[in-house]
Amino acid sequence: MKSLEECIEACLACLKACEICATKNIEMGDKRMADCIKACRDCADICNLCLKWLSRQSKFSEDLCDLCARICEACANECDKHADMHEHCRRCAEACRRCVETCRK
Repeated sequence: MKSLEECIEACLACLKACEICATKNIEMGDKRMADCIKACRDCADICNLCLKWLSRQSKFSEDLCDLCARICEACANECDKHADMHEHCRRCAEACRRCVETCRK
C-alpha cells in the first residue's frame, strides 16, 4: 500500500510541476518553448488520470503507470533542454523523473 501512496503523491507532484512549467512558458510568450509546453500538458494530463486510477485501484493501473512513466520521461527530457535557463523547467524535470521512478516500481 505504501508504494501505491508514493505513486499517487509522485503523480500529484508531477502534475503540479507540469502545470506551473507550462503556464510560465506560456506567459513568457517564447514560441521556442512550444514543445516544452506540449510535453508538460500531456504529462500533467496522464499524471492526473494515473493518480485517479491508482486511487480507485483500477485493474488497468499497472498499464497506465507504464504509459505515465514513458510520458513523464519524455517531458523530463524536454524540460532538461531549458533547465539551465528556467528554474520552472528544472523543477518540472525533477518531478517528472521522480514520477518515472515511482511509476516503474
